[in-house]
Amino acid sequence: MPLDLNDLKKIVKDHDFDRLVGEIEGQFFDAKEQPYRFSVGMDAKREFAKDVAAFANASGGYILIGVATNPAQRRAGDEVSKIRQISKAIFDVDQHRKLLEEWLFPQPKGIDIDWVPFGQEIDKGIGVIFVPPQDQGGKPFLISRTIGDRKSTDVLIGYAERRVDRTEIKTIAEIHQALRTGLNLERELLGRIANIELLMERYFLAKTEVETSEKRAQVFQERIARLIEEDIG
Repeated sequence: MPLDLNDLKKIVKDHDFDRLVGEIEGQFFDAKEQPYRFSVGMDAKREFAKDVAAFANASGGYILIGVATNPAQRRAGDEVSKIRQISKAIFDVDQHRKLLEEWLFPQPKGIDIDWVPFGQEIDKGIGVIFVPPQDQGGKPFLISRTIGDRKSTDVLIGYAERRVDRTEIKTIAEIHQALRTGLNLERELLGRIANIELLMERYFLAKTEVETSEKRAQVFQERIARLIEEDIG
């Protein structure tokens, strides 16, 4: 069976990364042989943001860096073939955090980014990025980046979600459809709320008028009763 969050949490906690060999990437596990090459350009930054957003929009998961994979021979997906530790010097935790702040909106909560020592060499280990399951009220988490200068500005927006052992990226047409559906639903709900408020306002206004009329009738009857008593007296 594919590893779940509890399995992966235990592996990371115990530094038992050799256990990963032979395991298949899945819904909660994405293996990277090499660190994201942020210094090369925007592609690596966008890839990192996409991978984190995909887990945040699904059910959470682990990105483990320093874990090599090959296509599985007897099963679908990629299988861990070897642990290839990375140097601590090339895994900048603060840089990863800063990139998420720049590229994701809103910010997923509780993301843990760490470098875990593993193996015989003290400066070698595994980069661990843990994305915990997110509250539904915070979703969706969008890949967003504003690029521009004083003359022009471009805004990049994307949506990704983890599906079994791969990251599914929504096309612009799918994002447009989702936005249109959401906006239409919002308009319909706002219209219904406005109608309910109008009906309640009319109800309470009518109720107030009835109560006022009844009170006037009661006062009028009391005056008549007093006049009758005075005449008799």
